[in-house]
Amino acid sequence: MGVTAVYRGEPVQYLYNFLDGVRYTVDAPAASHPRRLAVPAGAPIVRYWPLAHVNSPYRKRPIMNDLQAWSDALPISADSACRSHLVSRIDLVTLKLFIAVAEETSIARAAEREHIAPSAVSKRLADLERIMRVPLLERHRRGVRPSKAGEALLRHSRRMLRDLEQLEVEMDEFAMPTHTARGLVRIRANESALFGFFPDALGRFMSEYPSVTVDLQPDSSTGAVHAVREGIAEIGIFWGDQPVDGLTVKPCYVDRLVVVAPRDHPLAGRRSVRFADLLNFPLIQQETQSSIQNLMDRLAAEAGRAVRSRIRVAGFDAVCRMAHAGLGVGIVPDYFVSARADAMQLTEIALDEAWSSRSHKICMHEPDQLSTATRLFIEFLER
Repeated sequence: MGVTAVYRGEPVQYLYNFLDGVRYTVDAPAASHPRRLAVPAGAPIVRYWPLAHVNSPYRKRPIMNDLQAWSDALPISADSACRSHLVSRIDLVTLKLFIAVAEETSIARAAEREHIAPSAVSKRLADLERIMRVPLLERHRRGVRPSKAGEALLRHSRRMLRDLEQLEVEMDEFAMPTHTARGLVRIRANESALFGFFPDALGRFMSEYPSVTVDLQPDSSTGAVHAVREGIAEIGIFWGDQPVDGLTVKPCYVDRLVVVAPRDHPLAGRRSVRFADLLNFPLIQQETQSSIQNLMDRLAAEAGRAVRSRIRVAGFDAVCRMAHAGLGVGIVPDYFVSARADAMQLTEIALDEAWSSRSHKICMHEPDQLSTATRLFIEFLER
């Protein structure tokens, strides 16, 4: 890297290489003692060791220290060329530790998870922040969280490690005589897809590709989209209005929302009901990040009505159980009630609303950014 300064009105250039810690060249007028330089672009003034001292074995250390200090103090805009050397200055172990700290929000918990001393984690993080020249973590009373720059690094780190895992998988494929498709498909799906769509689809897919592994995690529709955007998952299944800008979106499947009520409920004899009818009775509310709960809250507000409720639960199974206990009526996907209605003495009532028919979608990054196994799964769903 080169940094130009001014000495007595003439340009002076320091050329140095911090990667090997050895080569330093100073192209400047000779002098018998250190002088000061005026540095452009608002950079700090540093000591100048003249050319006559460069080749002296007694002066190499001061020159190196001065140049390192100057480099550390330079503004980011003046030293952006250093980042071109990140490939040789950052190791994958450090990135993995950074991911662990961000996910655990604690250096101690991350160290325990990765089986390393907390002091070693702190040292690696400090070195990483020095290399990046920006704070990557924000410290607070309950632990740490990524800064804005840290969030960007977290996203890229996850992608790099995922790509490295996929590289290993693909190399294993070439090593196998049958070239059987292998790999890991990471999926985040809302509860509807988890219980209604995936069991059959995954059963058929994994029978066709027995060497492919699937990591399927439950999440809300909002969380599934976020997981894909952050590189935590490659595929997200969602429904409703979600911010999917920058992602590829494809249709997946359709289900219907219905009302579940105990068999002795006043609505039990109805073939269908409107949402406004439900507001006359206690509703079983769902977790706050649930797309169905957000929809109920919005529709009630638009109607100028308040939602009456005695209980809030997480999950469709819990909604059915609370309805069976007589604590209200709930809204769940039709397939969920059909499988439980007789055993739990529940009644399924159709919702006479256009929004009760839900189109679930798949979100992902561009196909060329997906692993081979994930591309195979997408192609399988599109058949």
